[in-house]
Amino acid sequence: MSLLLGAPSERLSLARAVDALADAARRAGHPSTLWLVGIFYPSLNLNFDLVRGVLALVEKFSGIDLPWAGKMGGFVTLFAPGIPGLTLGTRTSDELAPVLALLPLLLIGCRLVVGLAKISDPQYAPSTVALVAEGSSVQAPRGARLRLIWAEGKGLALNAFGLWGMLLLLLFGAMLVLIGPVVALLKLLGLAQVSALSAGLLLPVLVLVLAYAAVLMVLNQLALHSLAHNRRGVASALTHAWRLVRASPGGVLRATLVDFVLFLSMLLIEVLARVFFQPSFLEGLVPVGLLLLYGFAGVARAGYWARTYRALGGLSSADKVPGL
Repeated sequence: MSLLLGAPSERLSLARAVDALADAARRAGHPSTLWLVGIFYPSLNLNFDLVRGVLALVEKFSGIDLPWAGKMGGFVTLFAPGIPGLTLGTRTSDELAPVLALLPLLLIGCRLVVGLAKISDPQYAPSTVALVAEGSSVQAPRGARLRLIWAEGKGLALNAFGLWGMLLLLLFGAMLVLIGPVVALLKLLGLAQVSALSAGLLLPVLVLVLAYAAVLMVLNQLALHSLAHNRRGVASALTHAWRLVRASPGGVLRATLVDFVLFLSMLLIEVLARVFFQPSFLEGLVPVGLLLLYGFAGVARAGYWARTYRALGGLSSADKVPGL
């Protein structure tokens, strides 16, 4: 129980994590163009999309039916998974061409996302932006719009894209090491279809892969904010994120659980919206409403992990620490 709640002396107790999410959601609650970028902000549930996408590719090339394998668009969707209502590409013999064609758009999205991560820092206050009071105690930068996050993401698009590519490589490598031998054994035994034996062999491995993918998504969040604050390289940002995780594994676990609550809340709202509005004339507005909902959630998530990054000891170049 103490591991879940955390001691008051710890960097990030459960109560502090909940307060951080509430503060981030309150600041993200005002409708703005930032919600458009929030739609593309990565979430922890992307580990399911990525694993299902990789399993779909393994299933395609091995000919073995794999549980949980998604019907995704192949290689191209691994660079833009989890976007509500959007599917990129189809299964074609040449999937490198769609990736290259979409590369400029992906880089633009990466620049906006890393800019959103930068301005989500509760201590962010550029000298050129006036602060205005909202309520009795909350302050927010005026004019925090697309132009501002575009400027803050300058020079970081390739690094952010490289960070995502590195995480994909790590996931591919882990699945090759963990699932490869099991798939080879199933082919040797002639078990191409799902059976009790194949499921029994694959299930523990898949659970381990999902856990590893979840760790990668946490590293992605912390490394993204390290990248935004300190303009690091990909390897340096990942190393910094891993040090934060090692320094406070309990705090990272609690932060992940709170983020998962945000994901479940959005999922519940989505299910209720589809159930209650499906038979009515408002059915056509549901996809638009869900995009706005996920845009708000993305901005709130960016603010939440910015606060988590700070609470876990993450620094920025503005802190004037030697070496940053």
